[in-house]
Amino acid sequence: MGMGFFSYDARKFFLFGMRFFFGLWLLYVGFTKWIFMGSDAFVGMIAGEFDKTWSPHALNVLLAWLIIVAEPVLALLILSGKKARVAWTLTALLMFLLTLGQTILMKPDVIANWQFLVLTLVCAALSD
Repeated sequence: MGMGFFSYDARKFFLFGMRFFFGLWLLYVGFTKWIFMGSDAFVGMIAGEFDKTWSPHALNVLLAWLIIVAEPVLALLILSGKKARVAWTLTALLMFLLTLGQTILMKPDVIANWQFLVLTLVCAALSD
């Protein structure tokens, strides 16, 4: 990794830091669902929560699978540094999906999802 990142301009330094920190965090978040919960338990939990709303069961299951697959895949894409604009844009879309989900569930912690959405959209905008 070297220490050359200390000489990066502000934009490049920010994107490097976000790629490293957000990528590792998202990888952890994604893999813990697979390792500690298991895919069936996670999908069941998400579908169960959203089945109490107007959202149809089939859509709830599909979106739960999208989340559990997208998190580690997007994390690896972010960490790779390849196609940065695409990786960050897709991650911003995932964050919007999570924000919309928290809104549908009327959870007050939706504000955290908005912060992640803004952060990932800034990374997408600053990426070449």
